[in-house]
Amino acid sequence: MQLFLQQFIPAMEEGLTLGVPLAILLVILNRLPSEIFRKTFRTALKWGFWLSIFFVAVRVGTRNAISREVLEGFVTFIALVGEIGILLKLFNIKGQSDDKILRFSLAAVAFALFLYHGFELWLIPVGSVRAAVGNYFDINFATKIGGFVCGALFAFISSFLVYKSADALNNSRLKFVCVVQFAACMIQQFILLIQILMAHRVLSGDFWMDLMSPIINNSGMLIFIIFAAILILPITLFSQPKPERLPEYNPAEYRKILAGAIHKRRWGTGVIIALILMTTSSTAGSYVANKQAEIVPAVPVQASAGWVDVDLETVKDGHLHRFVYHASTGENVRYIVILKGGSAYGVGLDACEICGATGYYERDNQVICKLCDVQMNKATIGTKGGCNPIPVEYRIEEGKLKIPQAELEKNAKIFK
Repeated sequence: MQLFLQQFIPAMEEGLTLGVPLAILLVILNRLPSEIFRKTFRTALKWGFWLSIFFVAVRVGTRNAISREVLEGFVTFIALVGEIGILLKLFNIKGQSDDKILRFSLAAVAFALFLYHGFELWLIPVGSVRAAVGNYFDINFATKIGGFVCGALFAFISSFLVYKSADALNNSRLKFVCVVQFAACMIQQFILLIQILMAHRVLSGDFWMDLMSPIINNSGMLIFIIFAAILILPITLFSQPKPERLPEYNPAEYRKILAGAIHKRRWGTGVIIALILMTTSSTAGSYVANKQAEIVPAVPVQASAGWVDVDLETVKDGHLHRFVYHASTGENVRYIVILKGGSAYGVGLDACEICGATGYYERDNQVICKLCDVQMNKATIGTKGGCNPIPVEYRIEEGKLKIPQAELEKNAKIFK
C-alpha cells in the first residue's frame, strides 16, 4: 500500500493540476464562435505533450543538460503571462487584434501547463523504471507502476467530471468558476517562481527567507488551494436557478427541460465525491505513503569550542545520517552527512531552497527528497542548486567531521 500511494498521490496531484484548468478552459472555448481558438488550443497541447516527453528523455539521458528548476521556472512564467492574458481578454473580445492576443494566451497556457505538469508526471514512472535496475517483474515495481496508472486515471476521470459540471453552467457562472480556478493556479505558480528565484540567488536576503519559509515548509498543502477552487464548481452548479418557464413551453416540454437540469447537477455530485477521495488521498494517504521518511533518526549533537563534531567512524558506511543541533534561538537545525566515495563527504542542511525544511531520507541506497520524491545524485550533495541540500561548511580534522557552530546558528531560521 505504501509503495502504491507513493506513486498514486503525486500522479493524481500533477494530473489534477494539469487537467482541471484545461477542462474548464475547453468548455469556454467550445462556446466561442470561431474554430481558430480551439485549433490553437489543440496545437499547443500537442507541442506541450511531445516536448514534455523530449525533456524527460534528455533529463534522464544526460542528467545535467537540463536544469529542472530553470525549465520549470521558465514554463511557469509563460503560464502566468498566458493566464493573465486570458483573464483580461477572454471576457471582452472586440476585434481581430484582441483575437490574436487571446490566441497567444491560449497557446501559452495550454503549452506551458502540459510541458510543466507533463514533465513532472512522466518523471514518476521513469524514476520507478530506473530504480528497478532490471527487476521489472518484481512485485514492488508492478505496485509502483500500478499506483502511477491509477493516480493518472483518477485525475483524468476527475477532470472529465469537472468538464461536464462546468459545461452545465450558464456563461456568467462559467466565467466566475474560470476566474477562481485560474487564480488558484496562479497562486501556486507564483510561489513556485519565487522559490526558484530564491534558489538561484535572484531573490535573497532575510526578508525573502522569513516570508517564504512558512510557505515552503508547508508547500505540501498548496494542492488544497486547487481542491478549494474545484469545490466552487459544484457549489456554483447547485445554486444555479432552475430554467425559466417560457410562455411557449407546454408542460411536457418544461418537464423535459427540468429533468435535463437535474441530470446536469449529478455531474456536480460526482465532482464532490471525487473531491472527497482527493482530500483523503492527500491527507491520510500521504501520511501512510511518507511513514518511511523517518527511517534515519536525527542524532542530537552539541557544540564545543565553536564547532559541532561528528566522529567519522559513525558516517563512513555510505548511508544517510541525520543530526540535529539545538540553536540558541530555539530551532532544531537538522543536517545530513553521507560518504560520497573515498574521503569525500556530502554535508548539507536537511532542507533545500525549493522544498524547504521537509528533509531527506534514504530509499534503495539513494537519497530522496521527502516532499517532491526527487532522487539526489550523491556526487552533487554539498553543492548549491535545485533540490540539493543547502551546503554546509565543514572540515575533516583528527578523525572528526567538524562544522562551525556559527554556520548552523546562521541557518536556524530555515527551520522555524
